[in-house]
Amino acid sequence: MQVGDILTVDITSVGMDGEGVAKVDGVVVFVSGTLVGETAKVQITQVKKSFCFAKVIKILIASSDRAEPPCKICFKCGGCEMLHINYSKQLDIKRLHVKNCLERECKREFSIDMTVASPHQIGYRNKIQVPISYQDGKLVGGYFVSNSHKVVPFCRQGESGRCLLNSDGMQAILDAFLDYMKEEGLTAYDEARHIGLVRHLVIRKVDGKYAICVVLNGNGLPKSNRLISILNTLGIEFSLYISPNTRRTNVILGEKVVTLYGDDALQGKALGVKYLVSPQSFMQINDDVRDMIYSRVGEIIKDSGISNVIDAYSGIGIMSNIFAKYADKVYAIEIVPQAIANSKVLAELNGNADRIINICGDCAQELPKVVSRLDKSIVVLDPPRKGCDGAVLKALLSAMPNQIIYVSCNPATLARDVNILLEKYEPVSITPYDMFPNTKHVETLACLKLR
Repeated sequence: MQVGDILTVDITSVGMDGEGVAKVDGVVVFVSGTLVGETAKVQITQVKKSFCFAKVIKILIASSDRAEPPCKICFKCGGCEMLHINYSKQLDIKRLHVKNCLERECKREFSIDMTVASPHQIGYRNKIQVPISYQDGKLVGGYFVSNSHKVVPFCRQGESGRCLLNSDGMQAILDAFLDYMKEEGLTAYDEARHIGLVRHLVIRKVDGKYAICVVLNGNGLPKSNRLISILNTLGIEFSLYISPNTRRTNVILGEKVVTLYGDDALQGKALGVKYLVSPQSFMQINDDVRDMIYSRVGEIIKDSGISNVIDAYSGIGIMSNIFAKYADKVYAIEIVPQAIANSKVLAELNGNADRIINICGDCAQELPKVVSRLDKSIVVLDPPRKGCDGAVLKALLSAMPNQIIYVSCNPATLARDVNILLEKYEPVSITPYDMFPNTKHVETLACLKLR
């Protein structure tokens, strides 16, 4: 099999990223944009030792689960891998993905709940990070083609093809920003040559307000007052920031953020808990599903009858304050001093200063100390995509809290970590949540109990 070969294939299974999988003479062929049960004419685009990648030329026999994508650039852009799939089928695929990851890693069967649907399948993204680039000599902003740094531009507000996942107002802000760049003659960043000023535009929506951050290959934004004036014509409430980032890196934000207009942080509310968000803060991308997960974690804590909760990756303390509604004491462990400082502010803001104990330090070292002095405890884990540090898992197995609640955005690392915890813990429930509709991503809430 060679690059350029044209084949007719039958799609028999689904891959880790939601793509269709076929077999040709024993060789696995991954075909994005296809569904199980379909027959397609495809062209080989990449050949590896034991598998190949192909692109669709034509769908010959379509699945009943196929939907007509409402976006004309969805197969070019890397943002929506599943927009061509009926939503109920998307939920099935994500549940199967979680199940396959766990069973492959742990070598045992798991009972996986049905995927909890998102109340909104479009317009749900509360944050976008848009690379600014040139296409045919024109300034554009959009998302990257999968596995590349080539930008597929969003269409302007009101045009067919604008990103449907982004919250209302974001496209108008991007359009206004690009107009400002053209008006002032500002240049977009060229990654290969490390020249050009504007790298990214980061927009976050918090309870109807917008945090707008311009990431710069430099230290200042020329004529920023002009941009502020343009944004004010949109009739929105916003704060404007810059983040200098002159490094050759894929990391988007620089080491600092400077406020040019508005508040240093925007205030929002989740399940009755007030929080403050700056451009550097981590927040779940889908407000509705975030609240569903946090609410369920609160119910688990309440039903357990255990009054001590350890928030093992507490960040700025949003979950800690939610847990404080259900527990007598919440021990918030976080290694970043600024995040702990923010957590203390939130505890005061929500009247929980006497219930939340903030601990600045390495979770692997601090967690056993806390568990050892408590009669009973629940540990809540909400790690980044790379999963839990091995030292944290080792600490959990040594400390043996009564329950572990694990919130994961990566089924592969969840499976790896659960496999380690199975030494002393047994899953009580594993529930996928569709935090990212129309994409390959899935959030999972796993509850484990000490044997």
